[in-house]
Amino acid sequence: MQPPHTDSVQWILEVEPKDIAYIVGIFEAYDGLAVVRTLDPRRGHIELMIAPDFAGEVEGVVNALSKEIPVQVLSR
Repeated sequence: MQPPHTDSVQWILEVEPKDIAYIVGIFEAYDGLAVVRTLDPRRGHIELMIAPDFAGEVEGVVNALSKEIPVQVLSR
């Protein structure tokens, strides 16, 4: 297991596996807001690596996404 990042905040989300590419695209469109990493594609677990100053903005994006697709925040 890798040590935790100290220059970013990590959120773990669970989404439908078919929605992972969509979420990656959304966060790529918001250049620099967060980096998305797929942890377990079969279970739909992804990690958002967020600059601490952008946590509020990422929360807004995740809340908006949750109105379109099933999104569960597993950890922050």
